Amino acid sequence: MTRRIVIVGAGIVGSSLARELAGRDGCQVTVLDRSPAGRLYGSTGHAPGYVGVLGEAPVLTGLARATVRSYREITDEHDLTGGAGFEETGCLEVATTPAAYETLARRAAAAEEEGLAARLVGPAEAAALAPRLVDPETAVAGLYFPGDGTARAGLLTAAQRRRAEARGARFADGAEAAGLEIRAGRVHGVWLADGTLLPADDTVLASGIWGPLLAARAGVELPLTPVSHPYVYGGPHQARHPRGPFVRWPEHHAYARDHGDRDGIGTYDHVPLPVAAAELGVQAEEPWPGEPFDGAVAAALALLPPGHRFTPAVRLNGVFSVTPDNLPLLGPFDGLPGLWSATAVWVTHAAGAAAALAEAMDGGDAGAGFAALAPDRFAGEPAGELRRRALRHYRDIYAAG
Repeated sequence: MTRRIVIVGAGIVGSSLARELAGRDGCQVTVLDRSPAGRLYGSTGHAPGYVGVLGEAPVLTGLARATVRSYREITDEHDLTGGAGFEETGCLEVATTPAAYETLARRAAAAEEEGLAARLVGPAEAAALAPRLVDPETAVAGLYFPGDGTARAGLLTAAQRRRAEARGARFADGAEAAGLEIRAGRVHGVWLADGTLLPADDTVLASGIWGPLLAARAGVELPLTPVSHPYVYGGPHQARHPRGPFVRWPEHHAYARDHGDRDGIGTYDHVPLPVAAAELGVQAEEPWPGEPFDGAVAAALALLPPGHRFTPAVRLNGVFSVTPDNLPLLGPFDGLPGLWSATAVWVTHAAGAAAALAEAMDGGDAGAGFAALAPDRFAGEPAGELRRRALRHYRDIYAAG
């Protein structure tokens, strides 16, 4: 018997999930996205692309490990246009105070417990690993993860879509989900904006920051808070190969990426700016607000070596999701059968999360810690308090891992 599955959202999570499900017997998979084909208007298209394996919770480490395996597989198949989808550039976390060094030492011990390669380095070696991004005069130490990397989310998403389509999945571009069909306490399909009903035995919300809007129309609360986030690029320079490691300054809530032909830097060291998804439009991007972003970016740029600080050539105010405990919303809604969530999932965990959710949907073992990601785990808690907790976690993204 055919099992009809509709996935709302064709970003890296939705496309990865389509690939997983379309390969299973009896599954007929349709993916909806209101963006035109080949365009990633959601958070996937704005992600800085960091893929760090050591997470703040064991379940995140497990999902990241699975994700790296998947990204390596895709990249090794050499069918990507425009470059590598995943590069094992490594990640370097930098401390500029003795207290921050103690945090790095604890993370080094945690990595060892997880069996991950990581080593503490002195300021000179840290600067040698990333000479354009690390200032040896201010660095106290670094923690280097050689197995971490950077992803080009657009390339990986396109590759996952091609594999899903090869397995029979159908992608409906320019199709906007407007509501859910609910009968007898169960979701039976998705209503499109043009009035068409798309029947489904299972519906998956993989629509990122817009997920709560569709969930709310079904009377379900998805505790996800969209927030603005600044990222800036410097001007172009001669391309470097191989690219240097992704760099993080956890105590300063800042990070930088070597993009090959230019450098980029982002920061969380500002007052969180929540965004109303209903007012956002079709893109996960807002106009640049000036302050508090200008001051936060200037402080982040001051972390670079004096000779490599740059004037931003491009400023991006991207929008992504935070949750009350900094964990994804992944799994079934127990109170509304037929509805699943794959939201608040970063590029770091996307492929692993898709594989785990597909296994859960097939009645299998989704892995240790999966139950802790249930989308309705906050049921009964006041919405305002959940939102405040989520915003408090905004600055923790790159502090805890």
